[in-house]
Amino acid sequence: MLKKIIFPVLALFMLAGCATSTNTLDVSPKIVLPSQDPTLQGITISINGADQRQDQALAKVNRDGQLISLTPSRDLRFLLQESLEKQMTARGYMVGADGAVDLQIVVNNLYADVQEGNLRYNITTKADISIIATAKNGSKQVKNYRSTYNVQGALSATNAKITNAVNTTLGDVISDMAADTSISDFIKANAR
Repeated sequence: MLKKIIFPVLALFMLAGCATSTNTLDVSPKIVLPSQDPTLQGITISINGADQRQDQALAKVNRDGQLISLTPSRDLRFLLQESLEKQMTARGYMVGADGAVDLQIVVNNLYADVQEGNLRYNITTKADISIIATAKNGSKQVKNYRSTYNVQGALSATNAKITNAVNTTLGDVISDMAADTSISDFIKANAR
């Protein structure tokens, strides 16, 4: 009877020890869309993304005496470019290759600072995203969106907890972009 219980439990522990943890964070923030602007009349804009971060890691965590770099599951510039495209389309703009105004969404900073102690963890995530609008007439506007998020808890900072912090911070930035009309106002004023 004891053998029937012990061997499967030992096998389970051995298999659990062989399981590899991933170094990838599934970045998929909530995308908030603004309401449609009825005053828009067929304005086409172009959108592209850029990642200006020095290090592509979203976080660095000490696991079993090794410093592990955690990277995003998706290219952040394309993720944010897609978010901005969805928001501008929801407002009523058409997105094309040769627009009256070119928008560039730039990832200046996105990083989760992970601190772990014996029984607690602390994750502070900071995001700094810029949208640069350049009109064909030479006018330019830069709008910055920043967000900070902090979470603390017991035991260790798992990938899921770090991912949640990153997604919350990015979701806050995307929500701020949806609520802000300054880029849309610039486009309407300079799209002629």
